[in-house]
Amino acid sequence: LLMPNEGLDAARVLMGDSLGFHIIFVMFGLTLPILVSWFEWMGIRRKNPELIRVAKFWSKIMAMLVITGVVSGTIIALQMSLVWPGILKFGGEVIGLPFMFETYAFFIEATFLALYMTTWNNKRITPKMHNFFGWMTAFGATLSAYAITSVNGWMNLPTGFDIINGKFANVDVFKAMFSNVALIEFFHSMPGYYLSASLFIAGFYGIRLMRAKTKDRMGASHKTDRFIFKTLVLFGIVMFIFSGITADLTGKYLAKNEPEKLAALELMYETADHAPLLIGGVAGENGEILGPHFKIPNALSILAGGSTTTIVKGLREYDDSQLPPLYVHTLFDIKMTLITAYVAIFGLFLFTIKWFKKCHYSRPMIGIVSLTGIMGIIIVELGWMMTEIGRQPWAVRNHLTTAEALTKTHNVSTFGYLFPLAYVGLFIVTVLALRKIMKSETKTLKGGK
Repeated sequence: LLMPNEGLDAARVLMGDSLGFHIIFVMFGLTLPILVSWFEWMGIRRKNPELIRVAKFWSKIMAMLVITGVVSGTIIALQMSLVWPGILKFGGEVIGLPFMFETYAFFIEATFLALYMTTWNNKRITPKMHNFFGWMTAFGATLSAYAITSVNGWMNLPTGFDIINGKFANVDVFKAMFSNVALIEFFHSMPGYYLSASLFIAGFYGIRLMRAKTKDRMGASHKTDRFIFKTLVLFGIVMFIFSGITADLTGKYLAKNEPEKLAALELMYETADHAPLLIGGVAGENGEILGPHFKIPNALSILAGGSTTTIVKGLREYDDSQLPPLYVHTLFDIKMTLITAYVAIFGLFLFTIKWFKKCHYSRPMIGIVSLTGIMGIIIVELGWMMTEIGRQPWAVRNHLTTAEALTKTHNVSTFGYLFPLAYVGLFIVTVLALRKIMKSETKTLKGGK
């Protein structure tokens, strides 16, 4: 907890739980339309009815998760208005466009999702037209994601306006919505979503393969399972590479525009060039680094500016009241540990494909790779925690504090600590619904030839 104010703490708990829960459905809501459309397209192209059946199965789960995501997203929208009215009161005329844009994007997504789900096996709709409905669903979901991400980017680096005599002037809503930070956040987060969800689904097929006997696992009865597992893992690896490229851009953005956040992530106390990257350790008093840790020479300067001589600002450049909580460094360490594990697992998987044919379908390899989906979800959650906690104490950086954005009502504490129970209930209902879909489709998922 960052503040002694109980109402503020409760509101932050409520928002954190809401976002953490919602982001899981965002991952699958953005990824499944692409994967389902791709499965169907491959089935049409290869004249493979098994891939089309796989697409139909996952489309039911896609619809279920999109509905759940709409519910959790609506709750967050209400919280923005009721719990954090100061944000919209301060910048509503600047960030109103992306909210409106998101509504239109969702209209596209919902319309084509309805068309997609209701026209399976409809003789009046050609397979290619049906597949087009799927791709348009993915298009609408992607536009919606960009709109909301641009709002978060604006909160991190407010642009598109001037403040003259305490009032907004020269408002440019397009500059705010299509800022560099919005683009960087979008192109960094999207590969992470695709990576996590695709590997999680690959894990589903991995478990199916692991349960099969070796002879059956490599036989015709599990040909489709092997194809989907391998393809999704390779897709995840490509997304991992893209995410790494955009992570480099993110580091350079932070060094230039949010240097205090970068300093907190790395517990960089003194401004310096040739800045090292700190691995491990926690913040102590008076700038001490406690616990096991080591430093990679020059790495932070290279990350910040591409050169060992890049100057990185330290925490002592700022007043303590303007700094985020320093435990964000621990979150960053955990995230980087999981990413390092990804490098090792992906490297081993590619090595077995190249040099040891079919070894990537061995039970140990499948088991290891199947864990990467859960790891990816944790990485995405940690990334958003670092972004949001790292912006504290600001709701809108350098303009509006989190405390100022909070509602003045006095019953936030009750909702803040009790409302997360509603998410537990929603999660249980969602899992039960998904299990029902799984059981009803057991025959469909027996593997294809």
